Amino acid sequence: MENNFTSLGVNDSILKAISELGFETPTNVQQEAIPAILDKKDLIVMSKTGSGKTGAFGIPILQQLDPEIKEPQALILAPTRELAVQVESDIKKMGKYLEVKTIAVYGQHSIETEIKGLAKGPALVSGTPGRVLDHIKRGTLKTKGIKFLVLDEADRMLDMGFIDEVSTIITKTPDNRMTMLFSATMPIEVRNICQAYMREPVTIELETETKTVDTVEQLYYRVEKNEKRTQLNKLLKYEQPESCMIFCNTRFEVDRVQGYLERKGYQADALHGANNQNQRMKTIQDFKKGKVHILVATDVAARGLHIDDMELVINYDVPDDKNSYVHRIGRTGRAGQEGKAISLVTSDSIMSLYEIEEHVGVLIEEAELPSDEAIREKADAASGKWEKIIESQNRHQSSHRAKQQHPRPAKHHQKSATGSDLLAQQAKPAKPAKPGKPASSADEAMKTSAKRSVPVAQKKHVKVIMTKMGPVEVVSYGEEKKSLLSKVFGWLKK
Repeated sequence: MENNFTSLGVNDSILKAISELGFETPTNVQQEAIPAILDKKDLIVMSKTGSGKTGAFGIPILQQLDPEIKEPQALILAPTRELAVQVESDIKKMGKYLEVKTIAVYGQHSIETEIKGLAKGPALVSGTPGRVLDHIKRGTLKTKGIKFLVLDEADRMLDMGFIDEVSTIITKTPDNRMTMLFSATMPIEVRNICQAYMREPVTIELETETKTVDTVEQLYYRVEKNEKRTQLNKLLKYEQPESCMIFCNTRFEVDRVQGYLERKGYQADALHGANNQNQRMKTIQDFKKGKVHILVATDVAARGLHIDDMELVINYDVPDDKNSYVHRIGRTGRAGQEGKAISLVTSDSIMSLYEIEEHVGVLIEEAELPSDEAIREKADAASGKWEKIIESQNRHQSSHRAKQQHPRPAKHHQKSATGSDLLAQQAKPAKPAKPGKPASSADEAMKTSAKRSVPVAQKKHVKVIMTKMGPVEVVSYGEEKKSLLSKVFGWLKK
């Protein structure tokens, strides 16, 4: 039997589109799943890689959609908005030569835009459970015509707490629908859904050789881009590794992270392509001997670097190259020892992580960032170099708070003139008084006024009055000064 999409029963319109996308030979999961879905069978696919799984369900679903029906016929649930968008985008490309409308609905997206899009009658809807259920409750997503329901990355979706939403959505769809479930693992919650909502499903289980060692625990945290360094510091205080490598994608980021850690009291050094050979060798030796606690590096600079007893590797940036991930985490968990690899993932890099999962054949667990209380408990129990680092950070924080509570008075190079000074300066006669002539009452009043200092904060407004001595600028202040100023005005106008 030929190993191509034609032999699987894929029609010409879809063949043309996927050929333009570079699809030549079906992957293992596509070869197994496409005929089963075209045969209208409920399906359970267990595959660590999930390689090509969007095509595995997208191609046969597209082929069975009726373009004449102007309501949703296929509903795909995904755990994250990024995956929901990616799935919809991929299927739209596969259906390029079909008259089929698609839409993605997800949180943090304009609900009004989605409502308008749903009103146009898309045949396929891809979305996150929370937003899909929201539209169902609003009545903006009609489910009575759903023929195909896909639960993509079901284990991750349920692990993220969507079990109730998923169950509710399933009950809102027709009983005679086809249900397809794709999952890397089969925890009890996933098995329960299969038993409750699927009819004699065909099970496809594909074993894939993993490219990472089993002794390395792999997980990731979702973080905001502008919080990465702060979260990195918190994770280091929580994990407290004896040795750690942090990987960044650029030299600039390596220097930036290394400088931040050094200011936080860590013994951190940088390793990247700008280092000369002597600097590189010294940095590596210092790290091996424990003089340097944390090494921040680029992929190129760390090639060929072998460190025994490396406890922790942190991907500060998700690598651009999938193989780089394998090389990075291979620095820990060596010689059968346990290791840990943590990735900091932003909304911009989540899809790259999913591609890495498919490449390495492992589902990387998403974890919740440790709470401040959990970090404090770890910090209180710290010893050795970690105790010193945490004490140093605590002292710095206390000093910073004290400065904020008791700021130093601002220094001024030149003393600001008060309102009284202005009056005294401006009221000086243009010509000196003749010898022997007694000072006028106005002169005496101005001298008295000049000795009185009124805070600038009380100033109300400035006006200029014409006197026999010429124009004089007069500054008006609060109520307590009105009596004096009124007398001054009277004298000056005479």
